[in-house]
Amino acid sequence: MKALRFYGFLILLIPAISMAETHPNVQAALDYQLPENACGAKPKSFESAGEAIGTPIQASSSSVIFEGSGAEEMSDVDGYTRKRLERKMARWKKCTKEYKSGLLEDMEELKACAQHGLTPEQANIILANLANIQQVYMAPE
Repeated sequence: MKALRFYGFLILLIPAISMAETHPNVQAALDYQLPENACGAKPKSFESAGEAIGTPIQASSSSVIFEGSGAEEMSDVDGYTRKRLERKMARWKKCTKEYKSGLLEDMEELKACAQHGLTPEQANIILANLANIQQVYMAPE
């Protein structure tokens, strides 16, 4: 008779124990770590590489000779270096865009885990992870 009561109690206890387990999506959200940004630092801009030269001063009575001649675009940076820096900046922007879109996907997954039910402690941890993602996403570089 005691064994029957024990097994009956065990049968009632097993569902309660299984309900106490954390859902895998919630556990993944709790263990979330920001992915490393493999893009590196923002490349130096070529505007700071050389000093731009303006148009020469002209007499007020003379006609405008230098207008539209490209004199404003002169610098100490040669064409090859300028193109190389532009390509480098384009690659960095593309990499950063992909990284930030991945962060948005991670943020949506963290938000979606709330449908499985959270304790207040779990919710606080997930909100802290969401705040970290938001801080990195909103950073300009």
